[in-house]
Amino acid sequence: MMVSNMTDDQIDPPAMSLGKLAMRMFGATVAAVFFSGAAAGLIGALGKEEPVKPIGWVIMGVFAALTLGAFWFAWASALRYYRESGPLTPRARRATISAMVACGIGLVIGAWLSMAGEGPDRPYDMATGPLPAGVAVALIAVIVVVVAPITWFWHRNIDEHEEQSYRTGALVALYFYSAVAPIWWLGNRGGFLPAADGMTIYLATMAVWGVVWFRQRHL
Repeated sequence: MMVSNMTDDQIDPPAMSLGKLAMRMFGATVAAVFFSGAAAGLIGALGKEEPVKPIGWVIMGVFAALTLGAFWFAWASALRYYRESGPLTPRARRATISAMVACGIGLVIGAWLSMAGEGPDRPYDMATGPLPAGVAVALIAVIVVVVAPITWFWHRNIDEHEEQSYRTGALVALYFYSAVAPIWWLGNRGGFLPAADGMTIYLATMAVWGVVWFRQRHL
């Protein structure tokens, strides 16, 4: 009588899919932006007090540790995917590097906005708080001179499936914007909606674009 040894065999976990890696990278980026922005805003607020209380240093340290933890999570996930799926092609490597550089620039801009706000009573109000003119001009220059070329470089190095997913997301996002913007404008003129917020519409449009792209690309 033969005894099966299948119970002694170890079953390897499934390899990480590209979709799962994208979700992990997105979550780590959002977490890093939030925690670094919160730390920068807190530094700006506490810096106006003399002296900084010990609890303030503790909170800033926690936010800094969480930011580093988000970076480590993203790095560990990318390293695992690389080990399980093999090295990327030169074209995919260039696209990945350009996307990571863009995420890093986003983190720097978010932290800069938190520290540069002129409203000390609202250090976390990055969306509507006033900015010094020089800071605003510098950030605009970064978007035009740095972010735009990186985006073009990324687009030049993506594959056909990525490009089709990108285009589909852009089309759906355009339809979304074409509906939401006039509806909000008409609702405001009718007196039952507040004034249209351009940045809110922009962020919602980008979110729709991203969701459709992810679904087309990874699901």
